[in-house]
Amino acid sequence: MKNRWLLTLTLMTLVLAACTQPSPDAAPPVSDEEEAFELYLVADSQMGGADLKRYELGDLPLAEEPIITTGDIDSYLWDIHAINLNEEAYKKIFAIFSQGMPMSGVPFVIRAKGERIYAGAFWSMASSLPFDGVTILQPFDPAGSPLIISLGYPTQEFYTGQDPRSDERLRSALEEAGLLFK
Repeated sequence: MKNRWLLTLTLMTLVLAACTQPSPDAAPPVSDEEEAFELYLVADSQMGGADLKRYELGDLPLAEEPIITTGDIDSYLWDIHAINLNEEAYKKIFAIFSQGMPMSGVPFVIRAKGERIYAGAFWSMASSLPFDGVTILQPFDPAGSPLIISLGYPTQEFYTGQDPRSDERLRSALEEAGLLFK
């Protein structure tokens, strides 16, 4: 009788362990081959760009999967921080903006080789809110104009602090992947 009870308890424990879901705050999965570039949305859909200041970079909850990876990038123009994406990646970006962009932006995190490099927010030019952070503005040309990663909104004068876009880890990863152009 005691053995049957132990067996039942063991089986129930195994079944419950197999059914558990990872928490939304869990770190994103790391692939066997680290990506040179990944852009993740922040997992909390209620967060806006200004909320980024209340978090350490490592504490931001990320979506399970990146929306842009190395394979989505045709080239990265380092001097102006412009990303040329393939057609599928542009569709993903346009989907973010077509869902009704909040005036406070949609936060993202850039990673290189598995390391978080910096956070920013997708921003609509229709927003009347200034932003002291890294921005990617809504692209106008669905035919493939580059995404420009900028400082501050509506102008760079609204940005304070160091420019995180020129991080050496990101430059090195992009160069190693053959995507970096000056």
